[in-house]
Amino acid sequence: MTIQIPDQVIIHNTKSDPKNNIEQPKGLYLLFFTELWERFGFYTLQTILILYMTKGLHLPDGHANLLYATFGALLYITPMMGGFIADRYLGFQRSILLGGGLFIAAYLICASSNTTLFFIGLSLLICANGFFKPNVSGIVGELYQKNDPRRDGGFTLFYMGINIGALIPPLIAGVLVTKYGWHSGFLAAAIGMAIGQVTFIYGKKSLGTAGFTPKYNHQHTPTLKFYALLVTGLVGFVGLCQLAFTYPETTNYIVEATAVILLGVVLFFLMKEAPIQRRKMIASLILILISVAFWSLYNQTFTSLMLFADRNMDRHILGLPLDAEATQFFNPFFIITLSPLLSRFWIRLDRVGLNPSTQIKFSLGVLFMCLGYFILGIGAHFYGHNGATSSWWLCGSYFLQTIGELLISPIGLAMITVLCPKHLIGMMMGVWFFSQAASFAIGGFLANIAAVPTTLNAAASLPIYSHAFMIYGLIALAMTLISFSLVPLINRMVKE
Repeated sequence: MTIQIPDQVIIHNTKSDPKNNIEQPKGLYLLFFTELWERFGFYTLQTILILYMTKGLHLPDGHANLLYATFGALLYITPMMGGFIADRYLGFQRSILLGGGLFIAAYLICASSNTTLFFIGLSLLICANGFFKPNVSGIVGELYQKNDPRRDGGFTLFYMGINIGALIPPLIAGVLVTKYGWHSGFLAAAIGMAIGQVTFIYGKKSLGTAGFTPKYNHQHTPTLKFYALLVTGLVGFVGLCQLAFTYPETTNYIVEATAVILLGVVLFFLMKEAPIQRRKMIASLILILISVAFWSLYNQTFTSLMLFADRNMDRHILGLPLDAEATQFFNPFFIITLSPLLSRFWIRLDRVGLNPSTQIKFSLGVLFMCLGYFILGIGAHFYGHNGATSSWWLCGSYFLQTIGELLISPIGLAMITVLCPKHLIGMMMGVWFFSQAASFAIGGFLANIAAVPTTLNAAASLPIYSHAFMIYGLIALAMTLISFSLVPLINRMVKE
């Protein structure tokens, strides 16, 4: 079967038709809004999840932290499976439709007050993320030919949609659940995802054939037998997720052990490479290991930091009301505002020959995480009679953590594509994403350092949080010192 290239993907000669090298493909804007609404739904859930488990389901902090860690870890595992199925059997477009439908069903199930149904809903969410998340980005890539100069700008716009989608939920989620109950938050997530699905269904003609057929099997059309096997597999995976939620601590240990096994597999393949390439891969593994520590601390945003905001934060900032859910606004807001500033800052430094190396930026990212937690640990010593600290301490911490994220997050995937040989990039991408899963698992155990017994009031819980934040800061400080000390070694490793 001949694959027709949609008009918006064709690259015209710049001299004869420069306009087509400036305007983005129409399909990009469809994917922008599809991803925006998916992120709106997901971050609505993310904003209320730990609070719902501790205040709605009345689970103790320790158990809720581990359950959230299990949920986060599994979220990062399924995109590898969903991407594989899309590449070989479904294609990106069908996978997005399937993932979106599962998202809507999952949110509606979570809205039930039944605890068993709630965890079934979370299991379906994990499956939905696997089909949806990697494949929207996959179609964005297919809108451009290999050397299309619009590609970088297109992905920048696409990721802006992600952050806009993450920006809105914190502003409304707290108000919704306060006025109408917890189920309203999950219903809002379902409505957001439904808007995204309707947008995609009615606009997907603008994609042409991009993502319509499987990437590695253009002749394949899914059969009834395939869908029967797929449904069977989904039911089985949901069952495994239920088992994981029943034993979250064991599950998190298994995720961490699997990460160690993957490291061994990478080392096995690494020994077969030429010495120069071997050194580069070892350098990438070192940076991945450091990133695991960074993301383990970063993921406290959704557990210990959220519970701290709910229990020990003053509920006003600049004279405006600020609930715990609204603190999730800080991170995407700082990403949107700081990204262009940092981009220009690096360009200016580069012009005068002072632009730091990738390894230095990576180390600085961990340092900013360290400073973010030390600020919180210090700020916890300044509180009112009711045990509430100023919301500015948390705002300042998120500001510093976001700078750290912007120094590390863009580097990770780029680092793998630069340092690893082409025939191992796929495997190393899998290792990178699995390292994110491992960071969630570790983050659950770290969050339990800040677990507060249900019998304590705000004044009594504050010392527990202060102690935990100082420990997090010390962990980040240790990783910062290690990271900076390894910079000369890594520089030698990556040198041709």
